[in-house]
This record gives sequence, C-alpha cells and structure tokens, in this order.
Amino acid sequence: MTQTQRLRSGGVEAPVTSVSVYEAIHGRRMNNDFSDAVPAREALQRMLDAAIWAPNHRLTNPWRFYVLEKGGQKRAEVAQLAYDNIFQRSGSHENADGSRQRVLDAPALIYVYSIPDDRADMTQENYAAACCAVQNLLLAAVAEGLAGDWSTGNTTRHPQLAATLGAEPDWTMVGALFIGQPSRPSASVRSAADDVTVWWE
Repeated sequence: MTQTQRLRSGGVEAPVTSVSVYEAIHGRRMNNDFSDAVPAREALQRMLDAAIWAPNHRLTNPWRFYVLEKGGQKRAEVAQLAYDNIFQRSGSHENADGSRQRVLDAPALIYVYSIPDDRADMTQENYAAACCAVQNLLLAAVAEGLAGDWSTGNTTRHPQLAATLGAEPDWTMVGALFIGQPSRPSASVRSAADDVTVWWE
C-alpha cells in the first residue's frame, strides 16, 4: 500500500452510467440479500476509485481497504474469526456458523479502516473522511447495479482481525462492506429534511 501517484480531479475520467447522483443516493439502502453472482473485479475497482474522492480536509488519505476474494484463503481465515468471536460470547454453534457463513457467502467483501493521527481532532477528521469514502463506494455500487451492507457488527470485532488482514493494531475499524447483486429491492424510511432543518433569514 505504498503511495505511488497523485491523482488530480480534472484528469480523472468518470465511468459512464445511466444512474444519476440523486438516484444513487435514494437507491443506496442497506441490503444483504444477494444473488450468487460475484461482482466483476473491474466494478469493484471503479468503486474503490470513487471512494478515494471523498472529502478529506488535509489530504491525509486516511482510508485503507482490504478486498477479500470469494473462495480465497484470507476470506476463510476471517470467516473463522467471525465464528470464534460469536462462539466465545454465546456458546452457540448455530449462531457462530451463521456468522462464518455470512463471510464466506458474500459475493464481495471489503474491510475498511481509518488511520489515526497524533492529534485527536485529526483522528476524528480521518475517521469522518473514511466514512465518507464508504458512502462514495456504496453510491458507486448502486451505479454498478449492486447493493451493499455496511456492517460494524460481529464480523468486525475479533481482536485478531487487524493482524489477519495486515492492518496496524491502532487503526480504527470503519466497517465490513458486503456487496453483491440484490435479490430484493433495497428500501428504507427517513424523516423529512424539513423535520430537522432550520432556515434563518
């Protein structure tokens, strides 16, 4: 993950898509009901390319991404950690098996970390930027005809997860992104913007 180049926004060619920004925003809802189809690596790369254009106040590039190929050895190792974490807490093989299988079955799986700073305010800004990067990635997923589930649950909480992925122990977990072709429509509800907005003149 060494830095090799600086990209300039004016020189980046955006992928052509029929999905508008507004359609992507409204279409990006949590969905973890996927078909078996594995997203193309090229689509995942475009999504990662979109992620790094998130707002980033001091250009610290605080995000780190780990893509776990379906059927790969690293995916199997992380799935076992998910199993162990649930079993140690609940003693339930059934719950632990479900957590492990979720990791194994995901068409695409990306773990995201944020890098801390010596200053608390910068660490907070870095985490906020990494969260914005995840939002960019998930909006791009909608443009690719995919859906995602941003999880901060069991599959992100094993104490050995960072070491298994190759992340530093002091990095902050932003979440696990389960991504695939949706088997059902993505839907949710929100309060209207007028309910939470004050206009001053």
